[in-house]
Amino acid sequence: MLKDIIDPKFYELLFRGSSRIKNSQYVRVLAHYDGDGTSAAIVLCSILKRLGIKFHLGYIKSLDGENFRKRIEEEPDSLTVIVDAGSDQVQYVPEAENLIILDHHFYGKSTVQALNINARDFGIDGTREACGSTMAYLMALAIDEKNRDLYPFFLSGVIADKQDIGGLRGMNSILEKEYGKNYDTVHTLNLEGGMVVDAITYSTDPFFKDLTGNPENVNKLLQNLGIKPETSIYNLQDTEKASLANALAAKLISQNIGLEAMKYLEGEIIRFKDLDFSSKEVSSIVDGNSKIGKNSIPVQYFLGDQSVKEEMISNWKISKTKLIEYTYRVLKDIYEEDSIRYFYAPEGEMTGSISGILSLYLLKQDKPLIGFNAGSDNTKVSSRGTRKLVQRGLNLSTVMREASTQVGGSGGGHDIAAGAVIPRGKEKQFVELANDMVKGQLSGNGGKGPGLVRDT
Repeated sequence: MLKDIIDPKFYELLFRGSSRIKNSQYVRVLAHYDGDGTSAAIVLCSILKRLGIKFHLGYIKSLDGENFRKRIEEEPDSLTVIVDAGSDQVQYVPEAENLIILDHHFYGKSTVQALNINARDFGIDGTREACGSTMAYLMALAIDEKNRDLYPFFLSGVIADKQDIGGLRGMNSILEKEYGKNYDTVHTLNLEGGMVVDAITYSTDPFFKDLTGNPENVNKLLQNLGIKPETSIYNLQDTEKASLANALAAKLISQNIGLEAMKYLEGEIIRFKDLDFSSKEVSSIVDGNSKIGKNSIPVQYFLGDQSVKEEMISNWKISKTKLIEYTYRVLKDIYEEDSIRYFYAPEGEMTGSISGILSLYLLKQDKPLIGFNAGSDNTKVSSRGTRKLVQRGLNLSTVMREASTQVGGSGGGHDIAAGAVIPRGKEKQFVELANDMVKGQLSGNGGKGPGLVRDT
């Protein structure tokens, strides 16, 4: 039972939230638009459907105060459940009472009327031990233990947020042990299913330079290894799997990646027979649809509408193709500063994913990477670091929040990955501020880099 495995005060908040949901005739769900947020949305919408409660699902892309307030004011009298965002933004609607927030990001404390449930308030590391889908799954279990079968979508969000690297930890691990023990887990190559030629060609995590996006090169590799390209990734013989793993490992080593990325070559994968997809595939499909603005297609499918399956898979391949193309394009135009690297992305929804791929697999791991995507009025910012840099003092949540504030924007997130929205035209000033802050953090100076003016 859930109440036996989590902090009593944590359970009390979840129980309060679950009671409000069950006593509502209509619930609005607002989820962050990425793979984690959409996975969480599948969990929440599934339980609302089971309860016979009418609901409407929307997505949050902009997390600045003005836009957040506008979203809440759209339906001020309806119970709104916000997942994978909200803890830091609720300060902009302190009077709003009809809000339940399920979040895991860093946030500044403020006095609000909303029921703000954040994993970090209970000693849980929201960067590695709990994500948006974790919080949604906890709420599902608080409502009814029968909702344990939504485990695949909890895991989908964990994988999308990269909290599965090196095995699950913290709250994720606790849920795995309690609710995931009936699933068969296989330790294998961290590739998505289908033919092995497609699994490597479309692989972005790991990203194999000159193989990812290049089926001709993949076919040559497989021919040299004596592996038939049309073989399913799950039907490889042990000897074939071993030779392929060695070849792909050698490829990653040639890219001068760090240990963190090398760990992602293999992983624990679950084949969900009822879904006809593996855990990695569910996450990738949900995330891929999200990246091209088709978030609701996988939600629709996993809530029971089989008619959209072909469209969902097609969207996934389109997003993969675009992401691969953009990554190779951006790799040619990386700008260097003393303590950071940065680039301009061709599309906003892909900026974070491009940053993650470049940081882990294609660039030296001595500096964090910042990506910009300029819109008509604002510029979206996405930043990525590595665990090694975080151990040295990097905290991108602080960098994004403070540097964006000083140029008239807003931001936040995790120590290893964070984002911001800033006024267009302020990119150069932002880069200077962020570079100085990172320099200070990595020098053990608490983020107070040379020349940085801080608000008091």
